[in-house]
Amino acid sequence: MLIIPAIDIRNGKCIRLRQGSFDQETIYADDPIAAARKWQLQGAKALHLVDLDGAKSGQLTNLSIIKKITEKINLPIQVGGGIQSEEIIKELLSVGVKKVIIGTLALEKEDILAKLLSNYRDQIIVSLDSRNGKLTKRGWLNETEIDLFGAARKLEKMGVKQFIYTDVTKDGTLDQPNFEVVESLLKVTNVSLTIAGGVSSVFDLKRLKALNISGVIIGKALYENKISLEEANNVS
Repeated sequence: MLIIPAIDIRNGKCIRLRQGSFDQETIYADDPIAAARKWQLQGAKALHLVDLDGAKSGQLTNLSIIKKITEKINLPIQVGGGIQSEEIIKELLSVGVKKVIIGTLALEKEDILAKLLSNYRDQIIVSLDSRNGKLTKRGWLNETEIDLFGAARKLEKMGVKQFIYTDVTKDGTLDQPNFEVVESLLKVTNVSLTIAGGVSSVFDLKRLKALNISGVIIGKALYENKISLEEANNVS
């Protein structure tokens, strides 16, 4: 189980939101590059970068910061937020990003998703961001009537190999992941599954590991020292 520290970028800073609300922001570092260096020094094996400005606007915004991180950090990096075209994916991969995360595009543009999976299948992760069983999009700002489990089955049939599942109501709360939904997702799909949202303790990680989760993205719990990266890595 891979432990992946999260670095969410907004207005050039490393921040965390609560339940995806842009009105509930906490700044943890003025320099996302310094945050990335910190996690590398502490033993991170990969990093999860989200361009929150891009997620909100629908257009990747912080490419220059992402590029600097890939230049200075010797870790596999996955990036999401505002990735809406093959051109942006090509650019991210060209600057050293290992995997790209798409959410809104996967829900709105099936023809483009099919082409992307044909060309970049191993580099594409689809983000399943859910509130009360329904998927959200546009940086979690827009709710849909799309059922989480139905979408997961459909995307798997299209050829998606990797999912990130986030319960939006848990994100930034330190209130445990939604284990019930995680277990249900594992029953309806065989896709590699990474979990984000609500992780706050070694107990959470041990429970996820017992479910054979592929990875866990941790943000607030690391930044607020609820769990250390060393402790998390020891569980994995």
